[in-house]
Amino acid sequence: MTHEAMVARWEQGLVTPMSSTMNTFAKTDGTWWTVSQGAWQRVSQTERNERLDYHHSRFESSCQARGPAGSDSPWGVVGRSA
Repeated sequence: MTHEAMVARWEQGLVTPMSSTMNTFAKTDGTWWTVSQGAWQRVSQTERNERLDYHHSRFESSCQARGPAGSDSPWGVVGRSA
C-alpha cells in the first residue's frame, strides 16, 4: 500500500497508529502494517500481530496511542525521503 493510501485511510478514521510518536507501525483492516521505503507492507505473521497488539495496549495505557499529535504528526513525513 502506498503511503498516500495509508494516510487517506487514516484521515477516514480507518487506521490506528502504534502511538503518537511511533510512525512505523499502523493497524488497519484488522492487521498491522509496517512502512519501508515509502510503502506499507502487511505484517502477515499472527504472532507478530499479537505482539504488536500487546505493545499498542501498553502505549495506550500510557496515553501515547491516541494517534498523531497536532501539526507535528509523523504521518506527514513517513513516506518522504531523507
